[in-house]
Amino acid sequence: MEKPRMLQVTADEYLQHVYEIPAELPPTPLPDESFTVLWKEAEGRGVLDFLTDRLELPAFDFRWQQESCLRISFASTLGGQLPVISTGSHEDFRSMEALLCARKEARELPLTINAFAMQARAEKIFRHRVLLLNHAPYSNISAQSLGLSREDWLERSYLLRLAHECAHYETLRLFGEMRNHALDEILADALGQIAAFGEFDADRQRLFFGLEKGTGICTGRLLFYVQKVMLEEREKVFRAVDRALDLVTGELCEMCMQKAGKLEILVALAGRSIAERI
Repeated sequence: MEKPRMLQVTADEYLQHVYEIPAELPPTPLPDESFTVLWKEAEGRGVLDFLTDRLELPAFDFRWQQESCLRISFASTLGGQLPVISTGSHEDFRSMEALLCARKEARELPLTINAFAMQARAEKIFRHRVLLLNHAPYSNISAQSLGLSREDWLERSYLLRLAHECAHYETLRLFGEMRNHALDEILADALGQIAAFGEFDADRQRLFFGLEKGTGICTGRLLFYVQKVMLEEREKVFRAVDRALDLVTGELCEMCMQKAGKLEILVALAGRSIAERI
């Protein structure tokens, strides 16, 4: 049977995506979601035992490369605490994503993708949200290209990746949704860069996205987030994102000078579309 085609949109339609910010936001952090209580039981237990025995996920016969590196911890977000599963290799990351989705086989994922904010999909725990993070260089960028040691870059990569995925969860809880979209990736990477480097840098972000400045050429991670855009329209999106990054740098510098908090930054980035910025 022929697979249904993905709905395609124009660049202009894609670039209009923005979050509707409520007139009054609740006090943050929000109360933890109820499922976190069950995940607290994972402390002191083997990760796979907890997932298959306590959460009753199917115990498929995945071959784990670094089972001893599997960890469950908790992240504090504006949306409350959230369980985090960490893996030690890209293959284990792919296997864990499949396990959480109750799939027998891991899907192909580019080496630039090492994190997800997702739902565990077994029937019993379908609405349990979890962050899945792999210990790897962020966006598959080498430490050398950033002028860092491998150890320093791996540590910063984890901080960046964690803050990035927390941001997706925060848009979901505070604004009602999260998307695989360039705006969301700018927002999440901005908070990630601040967590890992203390600032947002447009050129560093171009490196993470695989964008060549001023050319409309993309060879990296951003390709994953524009799959719904018509092929012939994608260059327009890449050029728009390229221009927006410099503007976001200016916005964040000003907010930093004003000592803006995380919620203010989240609202400011989510409340204006890429189209509005350029």
